[in-house]
Amino acid sequence: MSIEVTIRHMNSNSGMKEYAEERANKLISQFPRVESVHVIIDVQRHLYEAEVIVQQKGLTAVGAKEHADSARAVIDIAAARAEKQLRKTLSKRVTTHLRKKNKVKE
Repeated sequence: MSIEVTIRHMNSNSGMKEYAEERANKLISQFPRVESVHVIIDVQRHLYEAEVIVQQKGLTAVGAKEHADSARAVIDIAAARAEKQLRKTLSKRVTTHLRKKNKVKE
């Protein structure tokens, strides 16, 4: 399970990177089918933007993108939206049923 954090348009702040990795670890611990999490943090003027992309086994990537004034707040909001989308995919998952062989009475 890989966690990747990308910070764009600013110097790498180790505290922000560690916090993003911590939030990604929470997603991985809550959802065992998660294979990788990629957190992208971008700064444009005074506005922070975070995108959380989660790849699951057998499913396409789930992404959530948010904007806020604080780096930690934007990471929390984007991770919460990704978690909400993961829970939604879990509730929609269709379980397969095995067919029972018909017993022939003689």
